[in-house]
Amino acid sequence: MIPHAPILAIFLPLFAAFLMPVIGILARRRDIKHARELFAIGTMIAVLVIVASMMSEVWSGKILVYQLGGWPPPWGINLTVDALAIQMAFMIAGLGTLVMIYSAAYMRRDTGLSYFYTLALLLMAGMMGTVLTGDMFNFYVFLEIMCIASYALVAFRRDSNSIEASIKYLFIGALGTSFILLSVAMLYGVIGSLNIADLGAKLAIIRGAAEPVPMILVAALALFVAGVMIKVAMVPFHIWLADAFTAAPTAISALLAGPAAVVGIYWVARLPYLPFGLPVGIILVSLGLLSMVVGVLMALTQRDFKRMLAYHVISQKGYMVLGLGLGTLGSVLGAQGGLFHLLNHSTYKCMLFMCAGVVLFRTGSQKFDELGGLGKNMPVTALTFLVGALAISGIPPLNGFVSKYTIYLGGIEAGLPIVTAIAVLVSALTFASFFKAFSSVFLGQRSERFREIQEGPKLMLFPMLAMAMICVAIGLLPALGFDIVGPAQAAAENSAGYISQVIGGI
Repeated sequence: MIPHAPILAIFLPLFAAFLMPVIGILARRRDIKHARELFAIGTMIAVLVIVASMMSEVWSGKILVYQLGGWPPPWGINLTVDALAIQMAFMIAGLGTLVMIYSAAYMRRDTGLSYFYTLALLLMAGMMGTVLTGDMFNFYVFLEIMCIASYALVAFRRDSNSIEASIKYLFIGALGTSFILLSVAMLYGVIGSLNIADLGAKLAIIRGAAEPVPMILVAALALFVAGVMIKVAMVPFHIWLADAFTAAPTAISALLAGPAAVVGIYWVARLPYLPFGLPVGIILVSLGLLSMVVGVLMALTQRDFKRMLAYHVISQKGYMVLGLGLGTLGSVLGAQGGLFHLLNHSTYKCMLFMCAGVVLFRTGSQKFDELGGLGKNMPVTALTFLVGALAISGIPPLNGFVSKYTIYLGGIEAGLPIVTAIAVLVSALTFASFFKAFSSVFLGQRSERFREIQEGPKLMLFPMLAMAMICVAIGLLPALGFDIVGPAQAAAENSAGYISQVIGGI
């Protein structure tokens, strides 16, 4: 393992973000082409290597506890890396690297790229911090870093739609982070600690000694769950997502749909570490089902490429929350399926947004009514979109089928076959939606003005092809995915082991 790897995974993109304006100035003065792009890509590759260096040690069952300032937990601030955190960090770093490569081509027509890469790297640092921290208040701090960068990136092009979407995202996102901060304050007032392991241990004692559960803890749970659900964009907290994903530059939409999706789901998986003594599982299953159904029905009515994909983000996150909720109800398959679906969704949804970005980049349109027949001009984009469309619809032998089938089995294992039936129906509606999208964009009659349209730039096609290959590989060899999510699922259910290794069982 690289020395000081946990803090370096956060500090490196943070430091690179503040260094980026200097890189931009030097690049202009000395006429160095692509300096900012290469610096951002190089930073993310370094972060990926740092995260990868921790994986073998963590997967062997060890939890890495990195003490900041030499103060041991629970009194000092610490970073805690277990198998669940390392899965999330690896996904953030890997997908973040591919998005940076894609952005090098997609954003080349824009001005102010020093600001763009500064904000993108700040976003990466915030995401990495939220999944590696072992402290509730620092979770809030890193979440704010991530959110502020996201608000600015959505409004990056400063047109009316992007500014409106950014302001909506800002107000609703601020409400979510305020809920989380209030929840953290309540927990600190009752428990006197901010360390996640220490909170979990002391909440378990309070739950065992107090019947019924104290109302302040009920309020703290309600605020925390509501705040996280706003960030995850679960129905009915979803109204910011479609506008933000549609108006943002597509490179940012891919970043928010892929790596950023990891953060909220990670904290849904961490909820059992804070045993409030309330039916969290039923809450998660209900919100998951509602989001799946509403998201896919809204997607079916859309005539805008990116807006349709945005509503599918809501629907597919519903699958993840459903799976994790089934896990809290005792279904091991449900928990594995939820984490597996996060791995798959972050890959193919990032790729699908990239495909939409290539179409927009070449045609200047993302309206289904204005497109058609582009498969002849853009065969690689059409092929990768088809792979993503089949994967998100749960069609074998692609990766989405494996994770969805695991969730189906999780519903049966939990004694809730109606949940499985609804999940299968939503998959059928998802397929119908993507069949319509593929037909509207890549099949049918080609407009005369698009007759000379060319395939996307190679730098945009490379990450799309890489993710398409991952979708196929995991679908054909599902053991690859289970080898990643298996340790993460075991870690998500082992709060006692987490407490023991972090604070020695105190």
